[in-house]
Amino acid sequence: MSSTAPIPPTPPTQPVPSAPVVGDELRCTDADRDRVVDVLKSAYADGRLDQAEFDVRFDLTMKAKTYATLEPITRDLIARPTPAPAPAKPARDLLPPPTTEERLLAALAQATTWVPIVVGPAILYYTVGKRSEFVKHHAAGALNLQLTLLAVTIVTFGLGGALYGIAWVLATAFAVVALAGAPLRQPWVLPIFGRGGPYEKKRD
Repeated sequence: MSSTAPIPPTPPTQPVPSAPVVGDELRCTDADRDRVVDVLKSAYADGRLDQAEFDVRFDLTMKAKTYATLEPITRDLIARPTPAPAPAKPARDLLPPPTTEERLLAALAQATTWVPIVVGPAILYYTVGKRSEFVKHHAAGALNLQLTLLAVTIVTFGLGGALYGIAWVLATAFAVVALAGAPLRQPWVLPIFGRGGPYEKKRD
């Protein structure tokens, strides 16, 4: 007598997980279709679509199931926002950074205030300043400072000479600024030299 081995039960089939739907593959809603129809009506009223084009696109809109099929219908009808133009850079930002030589000469121009004789910065202003806006800028600042101190001393009948001690401290600080390659504004001195140059432009 033969016997048949029992057949094990077939395990239930596990459902295969579907890939997540993202982006344009998402199904659109009636509200999405209504918005597209509004754009089509506006374009038809403006004369950008004729009757035949409107009918074709309207039919496509009603049959659209996903955003991927809905978006191209009005792609040529919706204006794209134009990027705002980049703000213009101040004139000083368009200048090349000063070289080591320029920084040293600019610092020398500021340091001449330790011996308040306008000859030193004047020479740098009219010579090196012709080929270097940075040196010209700092030489002009040193000239303006020295001439301002001279004017105050004359007006106060010599009493302004006490300010020269402060000027030595300022000259040291200004020389350090020049060595760092940075411009310098001195709005509290007489604007005799260098006003209106590229390093004098105010940032907006």
